[in-house]
Amino acid sequence: MQLRNFFTPTWAVIAAGLLFGAYFAIGELSVGGMLATNNGMIWTLPLVTYIFLALMSTGVSIVLCHGTLTQRDEIMRQQRSLLVLAASLLIGGFVALGTELGSPLHLFWLVFSPNLTSPIWYMGTLYSIELVLLLVKLVRDLQGHHGRIDQSLTWATLGVAVAAALMLGAVFGTVTGRADFHGLHASILTLTAALASGAAVIVLTQPSGGLPQIYIRALRGFSALMAILLTLRWGYEVHSSVVDLQGWVTVWMIAPLAVVALFGGRLPRTAAALVAAVSLWVVLAFVITGQMVTLGPMATWYGAVQAYRPNLAEVGILVLGIAVAAALFQLGRQAWLSSSPQAGR
Repeated sequence: MQLRNFFTPTWAVIAAGLLFGAYFAIGELSVGGMLATNNGMIWTLPLVTYIFLALMSTGVSIVLCHGTLTQRDEIMRQQRSLLVLAASLLIGGFVALGTELGSPLHLFWLVFSPNLTSPIWYMGTLYSIELVLLLVKLVRDLQGHHGRIDQSLTWATLGVAVAAALMLGAVFGTVTGRADFHGLHASILTLTAALASGAAVIVLTQPSGGLPQIYIRALRGFSALMAILLTLRWGYEVHSSVVDLQGWVTVWMIAPLAVVALFGGRLPRTAAALVAAVSLWVVLAFVITGQMVTLGPMATWYGAVQAYRPNLAEVGILVLGIAVAAALFQLGRQAWLSSSPQAGR
């Protein structure tokens, strides 16, 4: 890897994001109290950053595993790049999650005092296993080791990735007393968002030149699936009489996805950026709206229904998670390009 590869506009943007986000992350971990949270609104943008990046990684893993198992040539040629991308996104998500916990000791106790009845513990465990499987597959690919075990690893990665996305939704869907969270739709939402955002980031990170049609079809198909899901949810919210249901779906979420599904093949990278942005918006709206109704005596302090606006520190954690993922992906891709002229083609 040559030093001049780091003196590029891409690396300048990544470095700026790392410095900006690290400032707030260090402050939160060492001083604390920088995030816009309270006892009634405990899950905000930093956790949403983890969810967004973890689901995006899941989507990449599912596309990769499906392409490998079905022997799709376009995906097989990019296996190493997609492995790096999936692992980088997941590590970026874990960085955001570690910051959101507020203290290194919280992360320590989360790992070493497991609660086997908690969906949160299973979610973290499944994503940790997924990261290990991705790294094992990447190391084997770098060493040129291929054989029957690869198919078993691929099936395991696919199963764990799908289970992790569903369990992430179950973290919210099993919450008692939160009308906007409760139900099976939460797991369906997280899996669908994973597929759409995963296809989007694959398109966005493709090398300049021809864009494989399989990725464009995946982007349009998964966008259509997500648009249908949100439309059904919107219809439910409009006609529901459930007490305390606030509703988080808007037509402005559905419309961009529908446009991408219909016309995304004309400007695929622009369409992919739009889908990624909408996916982040959907996750943020879902997580925040589910906490807006204040439960119990806390309504005395926070009011019956809360409002939320991310502060600069929370935006910094979002930037940090994305910047870490981008930096790792760029490092991996440049290391591959320096050793293999066929990389990324």
